[in-house]
Amino acid sequence: MSTLLNRVVDIITQGGLERVRVLNEFNRVFKSAFEIGEFDRLCSVTTSKGNQNFKHELSTIYLRSGFKITIMNDDNLKKQDFSRIAKYFVINKAFARKLMALGYDTLLIKGKSSTTGLEIPLKEIASLNDYMVN
Repeated sequence: MSTLLNRVVDIITQGGLERVRVLNEFNRVFKSAFEIGEFDRLCSVTTSKGNQNFKHELSTIYLRSGFKITIMNDDNLKKQDFSRIAKYFVINKAFARKLMALGYDTLLIKGKSSTTGLEIPLKEIASLNDYMVN
């Protein structure tokens, strides 16, 4: 019963079942990559507050418009760590459009306890700046 309640809470707080599926799949892939040694950083993906300056016509309310990747083991983070994660999203315009269709407008990459990180507008990744109204 608690699993069902947790799933309902996830759906409500994340903004929809499809969003929950995307987040769960990313978390599974990041965990697997860390466990097999493919990636040295354990990452967790959640929905968070987006940047209001990055909004577009498909954005959900800004409290749920951020696609946030948190680097859980963030000791000795370097700029390359953020860039390495971001490049997978920057080169995949179709996925950026998928996230936009789900209501996201901001890609956030941050450390769990650090204050540094990246905020990237998804409409820039998707090359839709000329087509989206702010």
